Amino acid sequence: MALGTGFGNAELAAMAATVVVAGGVVLYAARSVTGWRRDREPAPVDALKNTVAGQNRVALVVPDGPSIDALAAAVGLRALCKEWGVTARLFAEGEITGEDTKAFSNIFDLEFAVIGDGSEELTEFDAAIAVGGGGAVPRLSNNPPVVAVVRHRPTAAENILTVTPTEDGSTSTTVARFLQTENVVPDQRIATALLHGIRAGTREFRRANGQQDYEAAGYLHTYADLGRIEDLRSPGMSGDTFDVIGDAIANRERRASFAVTNVGSIPAVSALEEAADAMLRLEGVSTAAVFGIHEETIVVSCRAEDVRTNAFDILDSAFETSETTGGNTDAATARVPLGLFSQVDDDQEETLDMLIDASTRKALFEAFESS
Repeated sequence: MALGTGFGNAELAAMAATVVVAGGVVLYAARSVTGWRRDREPAPVDALKNTVAGQNRVALVVPDGPSIDALAAAVGLRALCKEWGVTARLFAEGEITGEDTKAFSNIFDLEFAVIGDGSEELTEFDAAIAVGGGGAVPRLSNNPPVVAVVRHRPTAAENILTVTPTEDGSTSTTVARFLQTENVVPDQRIATALLHGIRAGTREFRRANGQQDYEAAGYLHTYADLGRIEDLRSPGMSGDTFDVIGDAIANRERRASFAVTNVGSIPAVSALEEAADAMLRLEGVSTAAVFGIHEETIVVSCRAEDVRTNAFDILDSAFETSETTGGNTDAATARVPLGLFSQVDDDQEETLDMLIDASTRKALFEAFESS
């Protein structure tokens, strides 16, 4: 069941089919029903409450390479679950490597258990909720089953409650609205996290979808620590990251508003992500992809500020590796193992680097042009 509308503000139209079976003949009659979804389905927050209320312990799972928006939304949902009498814990599909997301986690003292990293506790939960992102919904081998998806991106999933209000510019907006609808007054820590999540998810409201982003931010503003938000907006930068950003700018190639660059071997994936963010600040660039080699894997980080482009779709189209591509419309990361090429001799390494550079740039530009 997909709940993509906000809270019933708009008139909805649906077609309901009535099947009449008589004398072995099947007749189909269609009737138009205005407001069918509004009348027959509960509001998104009520549907989520009904789904969660029957559970004792729920795992809140953010995607691999999560955005600040996803992390903040998970924090808000944990508070909402507590209000509903359900124990919730935070999980991540992969390591949190971005310097901004690590700073966020440190400031709010968040612990996200990494799935597949000795995290057997996941099987102790009754259900899981996927929070944020824009890629495939994690299945977790049905242990526990994923019962809901909460994100502001359209999602195609069967037999799962999907709360995807596309008029919201961030998942944090959706969660903040849920808290307000449930009359839950967030404490300063939660309000600050969600407000920063909205600002990050909408890129300081440059990608705000409508008035609901502003209204949610205004609601949280009363309770948030604005000084802490300023600290989060200006995290420190390591020397390695600074060097990677310099290489990204020097090696960039631009076509239209899309910039692609190769930074070679990188010390950490977080440096690649920071470089992709930095590329967006260059004049004329609204979408950027930065790639490099880390632990015998080609890692590509893509950022999109243009509402007409989708970072996840670009990487998925370029490499056809949806299993190792994570993220959402604004920010996504793909990993392509080198396989046998990682075993080449030193005298062939330069040739391999040239092939990787040429083929990766070509794939990214073609994916962008066809997006």
